[in-house]
Amino acid sequence: MDTEKNNLLTPNQLTYLLLGFVVGTGFLKLPNQLVKTAGQDSWMCVIFALIYPLYIVLVSCYIINKHPKENILVINKKYFGNFFGNIMNFIFMLQFIITTVVIIAHTMIFSRVYIVSYLAPLKVALITVLLVTYASSKGIGVLGKINQLVFYLFILVFLLSLTALKYGDILNLQPVFGAGMTNVLKTTPQTAYSYFGWECLLLLFPYAKDVKSIKKSALKAVAICGIIYVWTVFITIYYLSIDITPKNYWSFVMVFQSINVPIINNFRYIFMFIWIVISFRITANYYFVVTICINSFKKMDFKKIGLLIFPLILYLAYKFSDRMLRQKIEGFAYPASIIFNVSFISVVALLTYFKGKEPRS
Repeated sequence: MDTEKNNLLTPNQLTYLLLGFVVGTGFLKLPNQLVKTAGQDSWMCVIFALIYPLYIVLVSCYIINKHPKENILVINKKYFGNFFGNIMNFIFMLQFIITTVVIIAHTMIFSRVYIVSYLAPLKVALITVLLVTYASSKGIGVLGKINQLVFYLFILVFLLSLTALKYGDILNLQPVFGAGMTNVLKTTPQTAYSYFGWECLLLLFPYAKDVKSIKKSALKAVAICGIIYVWTVFITIYYLSIDITPKNYWSFVMVFQSINVPIINNFRYIFMFIWIVISFRITANYYFVVTICINSFKKMDFKKIGLLIFPLILYLAYKFSDRMLRQKIEGFAYPASIIFNVSFISVVALLTYFKGKEPRS
């Protein structure tokens, strides 16, 4: 693993990189997914679901504290042996491959609907995969800087959604608890799927300059992510209402119709551009961790691995442009990933605890 000084992440870069694995393409449609069952109380589900990233981060930090120089792929082989360790590593990697191609598929669809409708899906996929392959090949240091820059651009545009407060209606959020706590709690696990990505901390921490600051950086990222998600759901319902929200596939985009800048014909297109940049960033991040995982099976240069998996990622992304197929795979993969990650990381933490208590010979 390349952990030369110039390629190490500062605490802030680690925070933005972790956010870059979670805050991606999915949050635009998060409100319309939740209002179907939780109604005007959907924003509560986002708060309750924070228990998932908090648990993953805190347990991961415990493992990191005990193994400050070994990522989860090495730890698995140490505790489970080469055979079972490789099986665990493959399952761990598989969820990142699926996420990579799902994001590329969403990018293809979004781009063709709003930006480049004249391009064939395969061409959009080819351009996307080429860009993310190149970005990920530049290494963790460059990715850290990209994530930091993209976050600054994103947050500047994101904060402009505050203008929707002027045009929405507080009655759209009332009555509070009107959907019932049963529906809120029932929707919370579904919301937790939107927080997928924190598991990458167990792969990335060896690249941190200061191991002692990892916990603080990760918790800071969770807090920022929580605020972004809660606000996204809250302001979308406030502006559109629970009746209109589910009728828009990317409902949060509609909030930006409230922004009126005289020199810009439609500010919504500015946000779309930022969204495309965000999708490239998150895809490059996942592409990079996939190369880390493959490297654990076969020691190779990360750039070579990136080129080798290029055709596979391109093919899968094109296949996943089929909405029915994508929804079936997402419907199975993300719930299964959440269950696997909680169980798997918990078991590793327990093994770490009990191994640490064994008397040294």
